[in-house]
Amino acid sequence: MRQAAAVAALLVLSTSGCVGPSRTDHDFELKAANTAKTVASALATARLAADGAGDGKLPGNYVSVVLGEAESDASAAQSTFASYQPPSDAADNLRNNVDDLVSNAVDGITAMRITARRGQLDQLPELAAQLDPVATALEQVQERYR
Repeated sequence: MRQAAAVAALLVLSTSGCVGPSRTDHDFELKAANTAKTVASALATARLAADGAGDGKLPGNYVSVVLGEAESDASAAQSTFASYQPPSDAADNLRNNVDDLVSNAVDGITAMRITARRGQLDQLPELAAQLDPVATALEQVQERYR
């Protein structure tokens, strides 16, 4: 059932193509805040799984799946945000900032997933801790532009 929902979501995303322009800076700011919220949530999930794995409380297979899903969610948000056309130079700057944060989050989650699949669960808390500044910055974007 869950797999069917994921396939349906991917189909909708792939057929929708470019989302198009935001008409105002405020609209674009709301999209940036929503993207930051989605990615921050995926990152929080990944960090919790990493800490649980490092403490020996979660099995490797479970952690691998959780990290894979968190990576997929963050990547989908990244792709959607990339399709929004910023309406101004100020929005271009916001787009670049959010894109950098989101890319760092996705890269970090990917690194954790690879590490988990290699069975190096004890390294996950350290990788998760390295993402603290990214998580904080994503939360700041949410707060500022919601």
